[in-house]
Amino acid sequence: MAIDDIVEYLETVDLKTKMRGYDQIEVDEIFDRVCEEIKILRENLKNSEEKERIAEEYLDSEIKRLNLRENEVEALIEEAEGKARKILEDSRVEADNLRSFTEKELHALASEEREKLKNELLEAENRQNDIQNNVDLFEQQFSAHRERILRGLSDMQEAIKELSLLPENSVLDSKFVDLVSDDEISE
Repeated sequence: MAIDDIVEYLETVDLKTKMRGYDQIEVDEIFDRVCEEIKILRENLKNSEEKERIAEEYLDSEIKRLNLRENEVEALIEEAEGKARKILEDSRVEADNLRSFTEKELHALASEEREKLKNELLEAENRQNDIQNNVDLFEQQFSAHRERILRGLSDMQEAIKELSLLPENSVLDSKFVDLVSDDEISE
């Protein structure tokens, strides 16, 4: 007998009574209670199976949704990693360009300063040469002026030697001139 038929069987069964048998009313009540319990159990089973089906469908849909979300997250992660790599590469290129530009600018500034210092040094050397030329010229002029003064003094001494208050051949006159000449030379 199949399980589906048990309730129907219990409801329709007609048990034979024997002399020493069970009370028919009691047996019918037990059968009725058993039938009612079986119906309730079957209904509960049916509800449980429906809940299980709904839960499985919900679980399947959640799994699908989570799989989709996981795929979206993985795609976002890959996209973010790609953007990060791009940003990193762009940053490296920009840093290299900035370093190159800075090196060129520093080289240009150093060259400019070097040229400026060369020009200042050349200008200082030219001023030094001009000053040296002026000193040399001054020394030449001073030497020439000194020579003229010494010649003038020498000429004066000669002229003084020739001057005399006394007659020309006086012994006293020549001694006086010698004396004056010696005093002037020693000063």
